[in-house]
Amino acid sequence: MARKANIAREEIHQACWDLLEKNQFPNIPRIADYFLEKDGRKCSNTTLMNAIAEWEELYKEHQQHQLKELGDSLAPSFNRFSRDVTQILGSLLDEKILDAEAQYALRLAATEGQYSSLSSALCELQDAYDALMEERESLKIMNAQLDEQLKLTQQRYDDVYSHHQVINNQLTREHSEKEALRLNLDQHEVDLAKQDHLIASLKEENSKLKQQVKSLQEEQRAVDKQHRQTLDQTLQEIARTMKQIQGKDRDNK
Repeated sequence: MARKANIAREEIHQACWDLLEKNQFPNIPRIADYFLEKDGRKCSNTTLMNAIAEWEELYKEHQQHQLKELGDSLAPSFNRFSRDVTQILGSLLDEKILDAEAQYALRLAATEGQYSSLSSALCELQDAYDALMEERESLKIMNAQLDEQLKLTQQRYDDVYSHHQVINNQLTREHSEKEALRLNLDQHEVDLAKQDHLIASLKEENSKLKQQVKSLQEEQRAVDKQHRQTLDQTLQEIARTMKQIQGKDRDNK
């Protein structure tokens, strides 16, 4: 048989965490079943409701702390990624500007009479252009990889945020249900108080009626006793009178 016992608030909080780990959001019926299955203990719905409300506040703080930690952990990665890309692109741009200036100098020298090196300069310029295009493709690949990494990180953040929103919505719904349950419980308590008052009044009235019945019975017994006494006296007087009459009749004879 289940035994009635007090359950500490901290035990109810731990039960809430245990249910959450099993993907079951805590509420009054689940917590009550948890302790019944664990050790058979019970406590009032009001105690469970108040402890669950405290745990919900703790859980909100825990979720907000997790989101803050995630944001703090991702912020350095985003900043480092932005700095690295800026530095890489800046370095490559500087190198290409220097290469272009060198090639322009070669072309300028060729136009001023150094025709013998024009073909070689053009070849070098073409080679530099080809190398630049290769590096450009490499940068595009690197940028795509970094962009994919950023998308994955953003997706993780969105998933955590969505989960947080789902939990918040569930908390709001559970809070509304809990509030409705509390109002219903308060109404039941008022009804019970009215019934207790009515029962007490009926008991008091019943006690008075019993006392009245007892008094009436005592009065009835007293009346019956007096009536029997009167009847006995009357019968005795009649008997004496009859004896007197009979005695006179014998004397007359």
